[in-house]
Amino acid sequence: MPTARRRLESKDIPQADSLENVRRIIDAVADGSKSKADVSDRTGINPRHVLYGLHTARVLGFLVEEEGGGFGTTELGNALRNDPAGSAEERESFRKSIQDSEIIGAIAPGILTDKPPTQDTITKNIVKLSGLSDSTAGRRAQTLISWRTQILSQLGTGVVPAADDAADESDEEEPVAQA
Repeated sequence: MPTARRRLESKDIPQADSLENVRRIIDAVADGSKSKADVSDRTGINPRHVLYGLHTARVLGFLVEEEGGGFGTTELGNALRNDPAGSAEERESFRKSIQDSEIIGAIAPGILTDKPPTQDTITKNIVKLSGLSDSTAGRRAQTLISWRTQILSQLGTGVVPAADDAADESDEEEPVAQA
């Protein structure tokens, strides 16, 4: 996997816990906000957390860093905007982006499956691939566990099915508890 061959930068390891806020940040960028301060003004989200959300949206493929330091939406980000906020379609877009992210796949393979990696395993992967401290890596691992919990709680199941499997899914497993 290409990601495993290069050292990940700190900004490549997501730290935006709220997928709802990530969506709000994507919407603000799509509506013309270019700077962290402008996105913060438009969304009411603290500038530091806006930065976390911008990089999270980039890692998930919804935004791209532009020359000169701003961000712009990708085709995937524009498609997300067609999904009503909080809808099953939006959840599916986030699920697919998490599943398809090369970076998430490297640090938390199978995070949305019925046998996800533990927070400790994710932490170790982050340390190995980025050189972040154990405590910082542990906090970032919590972010990924939080995403899993958000998506599972919205679906009401312990497994996050692919969209084409959703109608057939009848798993009754409990969501993985946060460590």
